[in-house]
Amino acid sequence: MGATDKFFGAIKEVMILANEVKRLAGDVKDMEQNLRDVDRRVVRLETMVEIAQKKISKD
Repeated sequence: MGATDKFFGAIKEVMILANEVKRLAGDVKDMEQNLRDVDRRVVRLETMVEIAQKKISKD
């Protein structure tokens, strides 16, 4: 394998890695949004539990 073939092979690998990083960055953004949604749901559930506990303790 000549130096030119090695050079172009390395360039090809860099391009493949760059595309993979872009794809993974998009996946991370999607995961971040999902995590925020779950966090909001947990906060709502916690609030409901706290309200229920206060109602029980008053009775």
